[in-house]
Amino acid sequence: MSLGLEHGVNRLVPYSSDWPVQYESESQRIRDVCGEVLLAIEHVGSTSIPNLVAKPIVDMVLGVAALEDAEKLIPSMESIGYDYPGDIGIPDDRIFGRDPGFRKFLVHVVVFESDRWNRYINFRDVLREDVNISAEYGQLKSKIVEEHPEGRGKYTELKSGFISSVLENRHQFRNGNLAALRSRLKNYC
Repeated sequence: MSLGLEHGVNRLVPYSSDWPVQYESESQRIRDVCGEVLLAIEHVGSTSIPNLVAKPIVDMVLGVAALEDAEKLIPSMESIGYDYPGDIGIPDDRIFGRDPGFRKFLVHVVVFESDRWNRYINFRDVLREDVNISAEYGQLKSKIVEEHPEGRGKYTELKSGFISSVLENRHQFRNGNLAALRSRLKNYC
């Protein structure tokens, strides 16, 4: 499955086993240019979850010591084709994108092991570990895209309650109380 999505369009495609390969290749390109500013990089978002429908854009989270380090990455990231719009209003997160107009990769720069970093990693891990929660999330995303085929902001907003619920209740998941967690999530699907 090829990567790329037009600006402002919401479209989901079936999971592709090529996405982790694309992540590995692109994350190595990023490691090669970012040097010591980069503390960690992880594949996040729906393309990191086997069998989950996704927008065909590979999301990565890049951990740095301080959010201001995003500015230090601009020349390096631009050298491999990324643009940097600056602070676009996402708290504690700066974003680089590759291929403007037809995005293939988004890189979220956040403070390593901060609350924002942990949200990305914890949500990904719950979805990887529980196919039922992942399937419910896929159903919600499909419903949102059907009702809102354009407007990424609305798409993100309508997923946020589900994501927050998973993160707030992940202790139940970790303790094996999946029935309680799933019943809370039914409100979103």
